Amino acid sequence: MQMSDDIGIIEANTEIRYGCIFCLTGHESSVAESLEAQTPGLIATSVSQTKVKSVQGVSSVVNELIFPGYVYFQTKSQNPPDLRYIEDSIRLLETTKNSWTLTGMDAWFAKWIIDHHGVIGMSKAVRIDKWVEIISGPLHELKPYIRIVDKHRRRGLVVLPFHNREVRIWLKYELE
Repeated sequence: MQMSDDIGIIEANTEIRYGCIFCLTGHESSVAESLEAQTPGLIATSVSQTKVKSVQGVSSVVNELIFPGYVYFQTKSQNPPDLRYIEDSIRLLETTKNSWTLTGMDAWFAKWIIDHHGVIGMSKAVRIDKWVEIISGPLHELKPYIRIVDKHRRRGLVVLPFHNREVRIWLKYELE
């Protein structure tokens, strides 16, 4: 499975570390910007999803926040960011007592979010008889974690393990 191969790479590469910060809901972008400004080389992002919204018959593509209160980051530093000077931050997510560095699937998920610049885009799919085959995009990358495909609403339910719990995300797809 591709995911486990990526996890092994993350754990073997100790130069880059991944972490997560809890912050006040609605302040994810400013916390991410402050983190990056405070720590050279640190990359931080909130998580949003690309969706198509229709208002009075006019469709537009928007990015909507899907993990309120969470900011993921990547750094080469062995020390966690100093949150005393980051307004609206609450605390660093700790995976074990006094350890802020994410490992295993948690690190893979944070890396995946950072690699996508915090934006989970739309997937592409094709209809084959009664089935929908996801051919590219986030749903394709997360195929082992898809639990339900809703053909009517054109979305798939992805269930990912994160911080000892299940994170459920409905991700959209477009038919080609």
